[in-house]
Formats: sequence, structure tokens, C-alpha cells
Amino acid sequence: METRAGERSDGFVDEATARRFEALDADYAGRMVTLRAAMTSEGGAEAIVVAGATCAWFASESVLSHVYGLGLSVDATDSDLAAIEEFYRSKGDARLQVELCPFARKSTLRRLGDRGYVVTGFEHVLARPLGGALEAAPPGPGSRITVRAVDASSDEGRAEWSRVAGEAFFAPDLVPRSLEGVFEVTPRLPDTTVFLAEADGFPVAVAALTVAAGIGALFAGATLRSARRAGAHGALLRARLEAAAAAGAEWATAGATPGSGSQHNMERHGFRVAYTRAVLGKVL
Repeated sequence: METRAGERSDGFVDEATARRFEALDADYAGRMVTLRAAMTSEGGAEAIVVAGATCAWFASESVLSHVYGLGLSVDATDSDLAAIEEFYRSKGDARLQVELCPFARKSTLRRLGDRGYVVTGFEHVLARPLGGALEAAPPGPGSRITVRAVDASSDEGRAEWSRVAGEAFFAPDLVPRSLEGVFEVTPRLPDTTVFLAEADGFPVAVAALTVAAGIGALFAGATLRSARRAGAHGALLRARLEAAAAAGAEWATAGATPGSGSQHNMERHGFRVAYTRAVLGKVL
């Protein structure tokens, strides 16, 4: 039964709502690139729009350097795809990656296949409605865990969050090229709140929340290896859901690798798989 536009009691996400999720994701990537370009004159961070798709280039091999929203608003022609490929080639990239929503036009998908793109992976987009009172997640560990929003207006707050994020995702000083610069930019993203989870007063996990266009996007969640399975990830999920609801968001959404622990934890907090993106790649 429908409860409001795009939402059913079982959390079903229709095409119009999926397009909203994809638009927010593309906007987020574009803003991250703009901030990166403003923070450093080196590297050539840039985003362009071709055939309604956001082509973001944050840095070489960056997790953000790919195409968002292709084939959703308009069909992408061969000349459009050639222009996109030339943009990434001009940045010195050897490969091009496209995240393709299942609601993208089939003709765009066929052209991608004809041009040599192949599926290299998948990503679940999970979602849950935020209307009404939030139901509590099943009880679990984490009574020692507290969560606080970081003061991202201060250099100290941003530096602390970025440091813990780097250690949580990877060991100190070993942040891979795919994530270089991302942690420094994230706290500066408009409409974004970054959180720290602490155990006995020591920071052990990070996460972020962007609220825009009625959607709360949850991302950048990671826990220090020594503190995993202690409830920090769940505590950060709850804090972000509460913050998104308080900000008036209708939906919460997040991405996860199929079958991962993150997917399982989000499902414990009321998320369901809304759809699955295909990740397509091509050697330029």
C-alpha cells in the first residue's frame, strides 16, 4: 500500500525515488571535486556534465573519479560517450569507470557494450523511509560507545576526523591512491555532518551524513581494527538516522558491497536493498 509518493510500508523504492538517490550521489561527487579544486591548485580536479551525467575527476585512481547518472535523464549517444572518454583520457587515466543505475536507458547500456565496456562489479543501494518514529535496532554490544558530531568549522575538528578516518579505513600513512584527499574534503562538504564514535573517551570510528533534497545519505563509515565488533558502526548508524530524521529527510540511503558486513548491519537498522548498480569499466 502506498503511504506517500515513492514510499510504501515495505520500503519499496520506485524509479522516481531512485533517480533522486542518483542525483544526490552525482551532486555529492561534483561538490567534492569542486572543493578539492578550491583547496589545491595541483592535480586538476574537475567535473563536467555530459548528456545529463556528472563526470567527476577528483584525482588519478580516486574512488570519486568516475561517471554518475549516465543514461538516466537522456540517452547517451556515441558522441557523448566519446566526449566522456576524451575527458578522462585528458586527465591521464588509463581506465574509465561508470556506475550504472538499473533504471538507465537500455540503449545507453547497449552502446556501452558496443564500445567495449564490461561489468567489473556491483554495489547495493540500500534505503529506508524515515517517516514517523524510528524503530530501535535490535540490542547489541556497544554500551561503552558514545557518538558526537564533530565541529567541522575548526581546523582541529577536521584534522581529528580525517586522522581517525585514515586509520580506520587503512593503517596510518598507508591510505591508498583511491582515497587520497577524500578524508580532508569530506568535513567541508555543504549540508554534511561528520561524526566520531568514542569508546571510553577515545575515538574509534567515523561516519558522515549529507542531508539534501529530502534524503539523508550515509557514507564514510569505518572503525579502527582494534575496536571492531564493539558496536561503534551500529551506534553511528543510529546517530545518523536520528540526525537525518530531525533534519526532515524522508529517506535514508547508503551504499554497500553485496553480502558485506556493512550491508548486514544496515539491514538490522531497517534498511533494505533498493536496487543494485552495475559498475562498468573500459581501458582507454
